Amino acid sequence: MKLQPIIRVKLAKYKENYELENISDSTAFERYANQIILTTHQPDAFNVDDALLNAVCIGGSNDMGLDGICIKLNGLLIHTLQDAKDIIEKYNRADIEFIFIQSKYKEKFDSGEYAKFTNGVIDFLGEDHFQPHNSDIDTWLEIKNYLLSDNVMMCWTHNPDIRLYYVVMGTWENSPHIIAISKKCETDIRAVDLYGEISIQYVDTAVFKRILDENENAFSVVLNVIDTFSLTAVEEVDNSSIILCSATELLKLLVSEESIIRQSLFDDNVRDYQGETNINQDIFDTIKDDPFSFVLLNNGITIVCDEIGGGNRKVTVKNPQVVNGCQTCNVIYQSYKQGLDLTNVTIIAKVIATQSSEITNHIVKGTNRQNIVYDEAFEITRTFHKNLEDLFNALVVENGIRLFYERRSKQYSNNPTIKPFEKVNLRGIIQSFVSIFLNEPYKGHRHESKLLQEYRNKIFIDSQSKYPYYIAALIYSKIDHEYRAGIIPKELVPYKMHLCWMIKESLEPNSPMINDEKEIDRYCEQIKGKILNSEIWLANVQKVYQKFLEIQALWISEKGHSYKYGIKDSVDFFTFLQEQIRTSISKPITNDKPLQYRGTIIKINLDRHGKYYGFISKLPNDIFFHERDNPGLRFSTLYAHDVLYYTKKDKVTHKEKAVNMQPL
Repeated sequence: MKLQPIIRVKLAKYKENYELENISDSTAFERYANQIILTTHQPDAFNVDDALLNAVCIGGSNDMGLDGICIKLNGLLIHTLQDAKDIIEKYNRADIEFIFIQSKYKEKFDSGEYAKFTNGVIDFLGEDHFQPHNSDIDTWLEIKNYLLSDNVMMCWTHNPDIRLYYVVMGTWENSPHIIAISKKCETDIRAVDLYGEISIQYVDTAVFKRILDENENAFSVVLNVIDTFSLTAVEEVDNSSIILCSATELLKLLVSEESIIRQSLFDDNVRDYQGETNINQDIFDTIKDDPFSFVLLNNGITIVCDEIGGGNRKVTVKNPQVVNGCQTCNVIYQSYKQGLDLTNVTIIAKVIATQSSEITNHIVKGTNRQNIVYDEAFEITRTFHKNLEDLFNALVVENGIRLFYERRSKQYSNNPTIKPFEKVNLRGIIQSFVSIFLNEPYKGHRHESKLLQEYRNKIFIDSQSKYPYYIAALIYSKIDHEYRAGIIPKELVPYKMHLCWMIKESLEPNSPMINDEKEIDRYCEQIKGKILNSEIWLANVQKVYQKFLEIQALWISEKGHSYKYGIKDSVDFFTFLQEQIRTSISKPITNDKPLQYRGTIIKINLDRHGKYYGFISKLPNDIFFHERDNPGLRFSTLYAHDVLYYTKKDKVTHKEKAVNMQPL
């Protein structure tokens, strides 16, 4: 097998990057294959956090013949019941895929092993479960049962799809025995009369290598175009063109050989596919009912790539990224899946070849300004996060502790010296900050989009210090390392955010208010010294997790055995934990300095006296503002803009109102 040495080298590098040198190649390959396959579904899912991959890798005793299980909900890979609930609550729709993986780091496709795999899939998807299964599979079954419940069914866009991947480092030769087993598997799944499309992929060495390349966008596509013309020269842009092509040609770019959309194309797009919105439904209806008008009604897409070449009505695009037009591309893909005729659908595409990341950033920002609605995907483009990234980089130089803020997906993928565990992304920062400095670890494990929605008025405020965000990420990263090293028992993984908060309290209790920049900076400097002292850190890690186990046991003994469950999300348990932790610690420092909030103006009107008033978005209730409390502002220009503000109670209504507003 010519490609096997390449895979062997990549596997060895993977073990080094993820601190897995202690495990066998076969076990590491299961983990590696799970990550590579699932990256095709969501490219940024495994950039930083281990939690998802740890949940996916269920191989071991009583694993039902499965090495990996994952569920994709509305385009996102999930691994907790809370994630599923948050996403459905936010989008009120459920586009579901169940994904199963079996991986073998050997040359032979074995029909016996494959039959065990498919039998496990059938058992998992059935209403009753006959095979013995471990606690990891129990977690996935709980999520499955929720997604198949009557209430969630009302949100289904279609019946859940099923995908099986059988990965073997040999050569697939169309084994009739394995194909027969696949046909029986499909028949048994369809007999349940609950599921939609069933896809079974045999991934051999050649296919695995191709998937690796596609995940890195290291591929080229040749498009037959209707017409093309060059754009004017721009510094640091090698070439740029406007092209017209059929949607059927665009599918060469969008769809992999496994007939799934290449999600890695959209790494640099600030907004993920939004599903069946009114706009997307209009795009679909035009494709279906009036395809010839599509080119007149649609703004087209923007592609940034490494190189553009071609001639004779052909254009070659190398290593592309779709930076604008994610909705259009996904609706075209959905139309293709539903069998619509795309031959008369013409696409306008702006194609730009550049090696400059700065140029790419400007293009991303410039081509995505058309939607005034706040979108969490734009959060990372704000100055706050650029300054936070600079702080991380400066502290690497100052302290030698390698922790980088990966603001954008795969930002450091071309730097082989930066390991995955040396990076933290927006998810890690917001989860750790909410847990550690807002003292709410019972919410810290929730999906980042939900947290950003709930806390957007309290965090990432430009006037706040960036230092506590770094400290929270540093604690989060180091706790992750202690799990990998076996210092903290694996059974405490669900309580990672509680342990992060406890470490902060153990090392340096009484953290000041986050808006008191001078005090919080002083505090962060003190706690950082203790975090970076390996003896102090390890002693406190041991103490903290032992203390957590003691408090957990005390809670159960006082409340009853049924209270053992749901601890992770329980406010009451955290209150109990705080009381136990702080019995020997002085009360937290109070600080009367008012909090400053950030929000988007969503309504502006004139009252009967000709004065402006309106509302700023805030959960659970929007905040009222009036011109008399915020003099000197040009209110007529502020609609849909973000502002900073303080709050105080109105003397008449006794409700909060915004004062001292500052436009951003």
